[in-house]
Amino acid sequence: MVPVWNGADVLAECLQALSACTEGHRCEILCVDNASTDGSGALIRAQFPTVECLTQPVNLGFAGGVNVGLARARGEVLVLLNQDCIVRAGWLDALLETLQARADCGIVGAVIEDADGAIDHAGATITRPLAYGQHLRAVPEQDLAVDYVTGAIFAMRRALWEQLGGFDDDFYPAYYEESDYCHRARRQGVTTYLSVAARGRHLFSSRAWQRDPLRHQADQHQSRYRFVCKQFTDVELLEFLSAERAAAAAEPFFHSTLGRALAAVWTRQNLAAILARRVQDGAPPVASATQRALWVGFAALYQAALERGEALALPQPGAATAAARFEEWQLQSGEVHRQLQLHRAELAALRDTFSETYGGYPWLRSQGKTPRSLRSLLRHLWAILSGEEHARWAYFQLLRLEQHEQSLHWLDHRMNLLENQLTLQEYRRRLSDLLLVYAQR
Repeated sequence: MVPVWNGADVLAECLQALSACTEGHRCEILCVDNASTDGSGALIRAQFPTVECLTQPVNLGFAGGVNVGLARARGEVLVLLNQDCIVRAGWLDALLETLQARADCGIVGAVIEDADGAIDHAGATITRPLAYGQHLRAVPEQDLAVDYVTGAIFAMRRALWEQLGGFDDDFYPAYYEESDYCHRARRQGVTTYLSVAARGRHLFSSRAWQRDPLRHQADQHQSRYRFVCKQFTDVELLEFLSAERAAAAAEPFFHSTLGRALAAVWTRQNLAAILARRVQDGAPPVASATQRALWVGFAALYQAALERGEALALPQPGAATAAARFEEWQLQSGEVHRQLQLHRAELAALRDTFSETYGGYPWLRSQGKTPRSLRSLLRHLWAILSGEEHARWAYFQLLRLEQHEQSLHWLDHRMNLLENQLTLQEYRRRLSDLLLVYAQR
């Protein structure tokens, strides 16, 4: 079963290898197309007519797609395969042999190579206290019980699926869902194994982290926090809160620290539901004192991450604080409004150009304009319109523009606001919506 999302560049190679390497086995191949926009579903139907493709109206995420596909599957052994994973000859025989040889084995994974042939995964473990997944890269001589295996190649007995139910699809859009499932299985006395003879090559074709690094970081931290709240003991939860806050305060990367802040907010807002799902999935309930510590701790983590983000954003030690810089901008509000009136037509023309070229910095420079000067004008505008309650987020988002010149669609969004004759109240409402976009589903 292959969950699919915008995989047209890799699907043909994946499904060709899968078809070739399953000859001689009685098996069905299912794909769940998670509302792809690149023609993935059409490719499957045209080139692989024996593959059943279940098209979804929306992107259900990896776990959601898995649940749809495995609910449709009929086999006694259920196998997941990433759309950019190329299986090797003998892979399925090896997985089945491991399942059959070990009565305690309910889940089995494969040795995964990267695109260059280096070992990327030979089982994995969750580290304490921060709950990062650590992939093992030394291949053992024989099958080995492991903490979890990657969902790139992930096989399980149907009996286990019927016992545990589906993957937790609130690990959305991805990350930690297979780790969570292996831990749920272990609570029922079921062991996860690595099959050393089963091999696959993972192309790691996704580039979502490059297109939107802030959203990528927020998704990863959010799934990690969910895993922690579902699987850690009370003692481990308290240790995690202390260690994670220290890690946030020392985070060297701008997008990761803001990702932590967004993930902490989402986790705190959904904490009751996460802890209820923890119990539903077989873990003991969290003590009331620990629940309170989580509630307070994620708020403290959010604040620590914001403060670290501000520190990383400041140009150098000793520079003015963000609040002081905004006060300076607000004092210049009269001049900014005058500039906006003078440049309204120019900004509208720039918006059209950005829409057409979507990254046309050479054109911008040819007109005698620089990205920095344009962003400076927009920064003034944001400071005036967003108000004190959103000043910090406005500041962060503008700095994100400065760090990633490819993010011109943000400029395009601001130009649309400038073109419309809106009241100050409406400006603030729209800016508030924009600043919260990363925290919303």
